[in-house]
Amino acid sequence: MALAKRVKIGGSYYKGYKLSVLATPGDYVLDMTLVKACVINGLTVIPDAYGAGDYFKLEHLDASNAVISTIAETVHNVGASAAWQFDFAALERMEPGDKFRLTYTNVAGVAMSVYTNLERVR
Repeated sequence: MALAKRVKIGGSYYKGYKLSVLATPGDYVLDMTLVKACVINGLTVIPDAYGAGDYFKLEHLDASNAVISTIAETVHNVGASAAWQFDFAALERMEPGDKFRLTYTNVAGVAMSVYTNLERVR
């Protein structure tokens, strides 16, 4: 029996976000909240500075902040403007009110902006 497969073909809407990380070590959170149901094709994460030992995590949360799935954990900042591209081959279903959360952990104490681009199909 063959299973149906959802395939990434391309997005129909792209939304950019910016997370401001202060020089104070700690966790910085960016919630990308979606108003309408959709599927996410991918996400790009680009820090504009290098922070030795810094890392981030990506999670899908429902409207009540319960974690539905963890997409990535302990992904290290490898350098200024080094982009991490996450493609979701099976697509990530998002219901109204769900959020896609980026948690950036600043270990090095370097201030920076972390840019994201969320690719989705409406």
